[in-house]
Amino acid sequence: MIIGTDFIWLHFPKCAGSFTEKLLKKLVPDNGTYLFDPIDTANVIWHQNIQEREKYLNYSLSNKEIICNFRRLPNWIISRICYERERTGQVVSKEAYCRGNFFEQNGKVEHADNYIQKYTKTDVTYWIRVEYLQNDFIKVFSKYFQIDNILIANAFKNRVNASQWNGDISKWFEKDDLATLYSSCPRWAELEMKIYENILV
Repeated sequence: MIIGTDFIWLHFPKCAGSFTEKLLKKLVPDNGTYLFDPIDTANVIWHQNIQEREKYLNYSLSNKEIICNFRRLPNWIISRICYERERTGQVVSKEAYCRGNFFEQNGKVEHADNYIQKYTKTDVTYWIRVEYLQNDFIKVFSKYFQIDNILIANAFKNRVNASQWNGDISKWFEKDDLATLYSSCPRWAELEMKIYENILV
């Protein structure tokens, strides 16, 4: 999470969050105006939602606009699976991930719609689509501070896919699998339809 004077950026996992955070650190002044979460594995708070952070801080954040990254459901599921496979070696079956399930680091099987429920408990003002990250980033954050277009261009030129898969969802999902995935994740499907005006089925 990043807290500015006028906005809060939520770090939705596997939605180019680390890249977005590093880019924001380069763009905003280092004068205490923007609060970045410390990376402390003994106190993991950077994936909190608004309610969790308000409880953690013991004060309200209701006076700020909310920004959050988002991506298409099949891409997110694949990225999540690849990340956990790299981190712990755990991979759910195809039947399970076609229903939106995946392993967390602690071995718990989680579901994609639970993440939608978590990050939309407070209305999000602006969504930044991972598939259009550069354009959406500029469009949204230029409302709050001066954008350095040269820095932005260089950052995106050198961007690396942290999950290290080639973006071909056909190697993971057939057409019927995608239909099963979206029908098993109605919250995600509804939000994706709202943000992208279609879903990948």
